[in-house]
Amino acid sequence: MRIRDLGNRPAPAALLRLFGRGQRGHAPTISVERRQIPYWQEHGWKRTGNDYEGVYQTPYAAFQGWIQQEASGLIHFFLYNPSPEIRSHGHWTCFQHRGNEWYVVHMGRQPKDVSSGIITIEKLITEAYRQ
Repeated sequence: MRIRDLGNRPAPAALLRLFGRGQRGHAPTISVERRQIPYWQEHGWKRTGNDYEGVYQTPYAAFQGWIQQEASGLIHFFLYNPSPEIRSHGHWTCFQHRGNEWYVVHMGRQPKDVSSGIITIEKLITEAYRQ
């Protein structure tokens, strides 16, 4: 098969008419406002004052949770009755027993808000089950 280079040349008038006379550019920009519902609320956690109750949910398991936010901004994340998968995970040392099968989860970096902390713990649970 032979290929012949025709170089650059303007498109035929019929093609220009078919494709809108060669108009180029983008459609007008439309702003879409991000939903303002926090992750904790969207995932069914309930807030009473500075305390939150809900469930850490993953495709692998779900665990009862409780969160305390101090007036100073410090946030404590609790998880009820961690499974054997979590207990054998490398981050098990981050869990400190607080009685009645409740464990506080110590984080190396303090999450900036409750939603970020919930997401971090849910990722940890997912990791534990994927080992």
